[in-house]
Amino acid sequence: MPILKEHYSFDRTDIHQLRDFLVNQRRLSGWTQEELSDRSGVSVRTIRNLETGSNTNPRRTSVSLLLTALGATATAFPEPAPWDSGRRPTLGQSPDLHSDPTALPPWQGPRPLGDVLVGRQADLGHVLSAAQRSRLIVLTGPGGVGKTRIALAAASRLRPLFQGGVAVAELHDIPPQHLEPAASAAELTRVVRRLTSSNEGGVRGGAGLGRRLLVLDSAEHVSQQTARIARQLLDEHPGLQIIVTSRRALAVGAAETWEVEPLSCDRRDGSDTELPSAVELFLRRVRASLPTLDLGNRLPLVQQLCRLLDGMPLAIEVAARGLRSLPLTALLHDGTLFHLLAHVDAGDLSRHRTLSDSLRWSYELLPAPHRELLRELSSLPGTFSLDAIPAQAGGGFGSTRVAHLLAELADVSLVQINRGQQYRYGVHALVRHWVTQEEASTDLGRSAEQARDRPVLAGSA
Repeated sequence: MPILKEHYSFDRTDIHQLRDFLVNQRRLSGWTQEELSDRSGVSVRTIRNLETGSNTNPRRTSVSLLLTALGATATAFPEPAPWDSGRRPTLGQSPDLHSDPTALPPWQGPRPLGDVLVGRQADLGHVLSAAQRSRLIVLTGPGGVGKTRIALAAASRLRPLFQGGVAVAELHDIPPQHLEPAASAAELTRVVRRLTSSNEGGVRGGAGLGRRLLVLDSAEHVSQQTARIARQLLDEHPGLQIIVTSRRALAVGAAETWEVEPLSCDRRDGSDTELPSAVELFLRRVRASLPTLDLGNRLPLVQQLCRLLDGMPLAIEVAARGLRSLPLTALLHDGTLFHLLAHVDAGDLSRHRTLSDSLRWSYELLPAPHRELLRELSSLPGTFSLDAIPAQAGGGFGSTRVAHLLAELADVSLVQINRGQQYRYGVHALVRHWVTQEEASTDLGRSAEQARDRPVLAGSA
C-alpha cells in the first residue's frame, strides 16, 4: 500500500463535495461545530474553514476523524475508507466491506462493545485529538470508570488511519512486577513483541511494521515495565502509536495522560431537559434488561442512587441489573446496595467477576503503609484537605511522609483529587465501603486466630 500522505490534494469539485457533506451531515445530526469538535477531536477552527471552503488542503487525519465522527449517525457515510493515492472513494459513499476485505485495516484482539458511550464525548474527543500530536496516550482512572471502553472506541475511530491495523493486548494475566519482576518482564515482552512483529498479519508490502495502533489494556501492575517497553517500541517503529489504560500513571515524559473521571450525577448548568450522564446510563441499562419498567416518575431516586455510587459506570450498570430482583427503594439502602455490588457477577462487563474483585486487585498491589493510610482516609467524611489528615495517619510518619503516600494513592486512582484553588481529596464510596469491610473482616479473623492460640488456663471449664 502506498504511504499515506499527510494532506489531501483536493480539486475544486472535491472540496465543494466535502464542504456540503460536512455541513449537511452535521446539521442532520443536530450538532453545532463545537459539538462536532468534541466528538471528533478536530478543532472548531478547522471545521469552520472546511465548511466555508477556505481550507483546500486539509490534513488527512482531520478529514478522516470528521467523517468517522459523523458516521456515528450519518447513514450516507457509516465508515470511512483508508484512502490512499491510488484509490479514493467518492465522498459520502461507503466502501463495500464484503467485496473489498481490505477496505478497513485488520483488528487483532478484543473488540469494542457496540453500545453508545454515554457521557464520554469529551473523553473520546480528547483521545482522538491527542492522537494527532502524541504517539503515546495513557488513560488513567479507578477500576470500573470506563478506561477500556474509551480506549477501544477511540481505536475503532482511528482504525482507518493505520494501514498496519489495530492490535489490543490485555495485560491483566501478566504477573505483578513487584512480586515476580523477571517473569513479569519476560511475559510482557513476549506479548507486546508478538503484536508488533513485522510478520504479523495486516502489515503489507514487507516494509516493516508500517502505521499501527497498539492498545495495552490494564497496565497498572506492570506500569514501570510498560513504560520502558513503550519507549523502546516507539524508538524502533516510527509508524507505531500506543494507547495504554492503567489505574496508575506511567512515568514516560513523552506520554499524554488523560484522567477518566466518573460520570456526572447532576445536570449541566442551565439545562432543564438534559439528563445527567450517570442517570442516562442507568436508564439505558434498565431499558435493555427490563423494557417494561418505567422509571420516568422516579428520576430523583435514580439520581440519588447514582450519587451513592459516585457516578462510577460499572457500579451503575451492576445496580441497574439489580432491579430485576429488587425495587429501587431497596437499592437506596447502603447495606443492600453494597452487598449487591460485592456479589453480583459482572464478568461480562469487566475482567473482574465482581466489583469486590476489582477493588481487591488494586488494594493488594499496595505496600503496607499505603494500605494503612487508605484505611485512615476511608474513615474521613466527604472530601478533605491535606491539612485535615490526622497526624497519626499512615503509621505516624509525619506530614511530609503522609503527603508522599497520599500522592501515590492518587497516582493509583484510589484517591481522587479536586484540583481547585485548594486541592481537595476524596475516597470513592465503593472504595471506602470495601476498605472498611476488609478491615473489619481482617480484625475478626485476627481475633479468632488469637483466641485459638490463647493457652487454656488450668481448671477452666
